[in-house]
Amino acid sequence: MTPARSGEVPVTPKGRETKEALLDAGEAVAARDGLSGLSVTAVTTQAGVAKGTFYVYFADRAAFIEALDRRFYERVKEAVLDVVAPIAPGRVLLMAAVTAYLDVCLAHRSIKAVILEARVHSVRGAAFADLVDQFTAIMAPSLEVIGMTPVGVYARLLIALASEVALIELERGSSVDEARAGVRKMLEGG
Repeated sequence: MTPARSGEVPVTPKGRETKEALLDAGEAVAARDGLSGLSVTAVTTQAGVAKGTFYVYFADRAAFIEALDRRFYERVKEAVLDVVAPIAPGRVLLMAAVTAYLDVCLAHRSIKAVILEARVHSVRGAAFADLVDQFTAIMAPSLEVIGMTPVGVYARLLIALASEVALIELERGSSVDEARAGVRKMLEGG
């Protein structure tokens, strides 16, 4: 059997369950050992599967890390979309989106740290650009309503600001009210 591309969804329920178990194991290994300890052997041992099973779902370690990254940002996207759905475009929506992002980062600190570390050692590719486009689309109406144009520029700045707050909270290991208040203050023009 040839290795699956990391973005492919396994056809069978058992296959989807195994792939998720490997990703869960990767998160556990990342929490314990960081990026340097995130080896195929460590992941398969944690998942309780044969090493060959890993290669059914992932071409290599890099594809696995990419899948962890993709799953993390799917969680972020779901959380953001859930929280902003009932909110009219504007500052309140933007702050709710940033807060949802930060809360997911805190809930999955170890994987966020691995993603950040992995990005330091590689070039952000098309997948990251796609995520920026998705989050820009979510924020665009709110940015327009509050006069933050051009939207593309301000969306990137807000993404960078939220990412920096996530780093502050990652270092602290908990929510940092002052940093979140700083985002709110900037969005209010203060």
